[in-house]
Amino acid sequence: MIRHHPAPDILAQYAAGALHAGAALVVACHLEGCAVCRSEAGLWESVGGAFLEESAPSPLSAGALNRMLARLDAAAPVMTEPVLPDFLRRFAIPKVLKAERIGRRRRVTPSIWFAPVAMPDEGHARTYLVYAARNTALAEHTHRGREFTHVIAGAFADPSGRYGEGDFALTDETVTHNPTVTMEAECLCLISADAPMRLSGLAARFLQTVTGTRY
Repeated sequence: MIRHHPAPDILAQYAAGALHAGAALVVACHLEGCAVCRSEAGLWESVGGAFLEESAPSPLSAGALNRMLARLDAAAPVMTEPVLPDFLRRFAIPKVLKAERIGRRRRVTPSIWFAPVAMPDEGHARTYLVYAARNTALAEHTHRGREFTHVIAGAFADPSGRYGEGDFALTDETVTHNPTVTMEAECLCLISADAPMRLSGLAARFLQTVTGTRY
């Protein structure tokens, strides 16, 4: 049962297209499994549509129609369908995530690995998958800006509660925690953060430097 959901302001930002691509992907993964939040996001989209209908039309620039038709006539590039990596095939990956390009996994300990998810125009943001074996604690850290999390499999706990399959979590620079996977099963999460996490321990910070502050 899903217990943790995006707040109304996050769903409103999602519906308005105001989230960066990685954050929007995390919310979309939650919506795929949560009918309640899908309905609320739909309401926000309807509100936005109503505002558009009531706004005054803006005149097109000269030649706008011809330029649009020329773009439509241009040959579209051949796009290859992303292939789900072998290390993810035993998990129930959300459909919207399957459409993205997932990079090679990188182990940081025998029981923890990260894998990047390619997002357009991310800037300082980072979007990635993180896996941890059962009863494994991640390094203590805080954040630079907001961090969006969707639990794909398993569960983890931190001082704010327990987050299981389908749950959504949002943290920011006011939160310092070391999420710990529960004893029942391994855990896989999709995360998108405004910037790489800020690790607390010296050894963890050194490891982050070595890996290029990808996460």
